[in-house]
Amino acid sequence: MKEEQTPRQTAPPDVLRRSDRIEIPIPVEAIGADLTRGQTFCQKGETLAVSRHGAAIVLNYALATNQELTIRCLNTNEEAEARVVGLISGPRKDLVYGVAFVNPASNPWGIEFPTLTGSDDGLARILLACRLCSAQQVAHLNEIEIQVFDANHTIQQFCKACSITTSWSRPGDKRALDLGPPKQSSTDGSTAEKNRRKHGRVRVNIQACIRQPGFPDETVACDDISRGGISCRASRPYPKGSRIEVAISYSAVGGNIFVPARIVHVQKSGHFFKVGVAYGGISGQPSEGYSGTRTYCA
Repeated sequence: MKEEQTPRQTAPPDVLRRSDRIEIPIPVEAIGADLTRGQTFCQKGETLAVSRHGAAIVLNYALATNQELTIRCLNTNEEAEARVVGLISGPRKDLVYGVAFVNPASNPWGIEFPTLTGSDDGLARILLACRLCSAQQVAHLNEIEIQVFDANHTIQQFCKACSITTSWSRPGDKRALDLGPPKQSSTDGSTAEKNRRKHGRVRVNIQACIRQPGFPDETVACDDISRGGISCRASRPYPKGSRIEVAISYSAVGGNIFVPARIVHVQKSGHFFKVGVAYGGISGQPSEGYSGTRTYCA
């Protein structure tokens, strides 16, 4: 039996990601063979984060690196074959494993993940649920759409399951307003396109979360947003040029998606610091499944 992999340092935030990673608790079952006792086991656990290609799973059971498992999502009752990438740390003293799906087409979570491309830089990423059929998908919102979502806690999106445009909100969010059918406005459309082309900034008042290795995650107030980055108010002076990850808009109940970014401007302003954040480019080699030490927003 191969030895369990020890925790490793966090990979750089600009390592290429094949899909968004959503920090969300989902109940699961792990079914496999106990390599020590030679018996089959079925252990319940939950995810800390999921992606199109794997998950970080809290599972209080000793597993070996490269061991194969069957992961059953208890929300959808769908299964996927997976292999253990290694042991990673979590917010508690539980055993947290990174697993990667053996079949790239597997998707037991029932969440639609868009394909990531270089043009996705600067978009806010949010897990949304259709208020009509409860289908879930990761939405990439531009600066105009995030402003609408911030004001109403809901946005109009086309639902493949319903075959119509419906209202979408965070799963379980009771604050969402029913806006009715989307308004057709050529003026609004041209304004949004103009802002997208020129990286025009839009004033917002939403929460973001900054994550940096070696420091606690910090929830910050985001003042404006563009396709190039955000401006926010933080409690400490982040080193200029340092690499971070940022989630917009951030929710304490979970479902957050962090994207690579870097600090480009820091200025003291009274009791806080004005921080300019630029979304990082997509570079490096693909990372498979989950491996590395991470902290999680409370």
